[in-house]
Amino acid sequence: MHTDAQSTTSRPTTMTLTTIWFFIIPFVIAAALPGPAQGTMIATVMARGRASAVSFVTGMVIGNSIWLIATIFGLASIALRYEALFVAVKWCGVAYLLFIAWKLWTAPVDAADGTAQKPKGFAAGMLLTLGNPKAVVFFGAILPQAFDLSALSFGDALLIVALGAALDTAVQSAYLLGVLKARRVFGKPVHMRRVNRVAASLIGGCALLVARR
Repeated sequence: MHTDAQSTTSRPTTMTLTTIWFFIIPFVIAAALPGPAQGTMIATVMARGRASAVSFVTGMVIGNSIWLIATIFGLASIALRYEALFVAVKWCGVAYLLFIAWKLWTAPVDAADGTAQKPKGFAAGMLLTLGNPKAVVFFGAILPQAFDLSALSFGDALLIVALGAALDTAVQSAYLLGVLKARRVFGKPVHMRRVNRVAASLIGGCALLVARR
């Protein structure tokens, strides 16, 4: 906690509507920017249907929430020191994405209807998020500008995490609804082999993007 009076007065000490908007606007913009996670989700929807995509989005949201909690409680700086852990999580995510891509590429057409499959993708969504240090950098840059983290109560922290999870879910749900409309056209059995292989290629490409980071 700062003891210097000037430092204390130059930073917000309580949560107000203005400071909350300082958090909401950049968070929504960052969540809406397309990346490997969104590309993988789109491919998952096209190939497997809504159930798998919901599971994937849930993993994404929980992963982001974990980094948000870590930033609020000052754990992010500690996590950044363990680069090997980031690398391990990242490569687990890459391997899982490549496995999904292979499964889709080789899937028989009669098993391609995602409505009959069990939800999958939670692990991929969480690994992609947890293995992305950019999430830590983003939260570490935005949160101190909107809130005085040293003055937050437990209730304030809970509100921030809940708000972040709700915003993330809303943005990814918008992606989900848009792709579901496309799937109604291209998701017919006659098109499913091509859809599966396009989705497999997209997921494989996303895995390569993550691997190059």
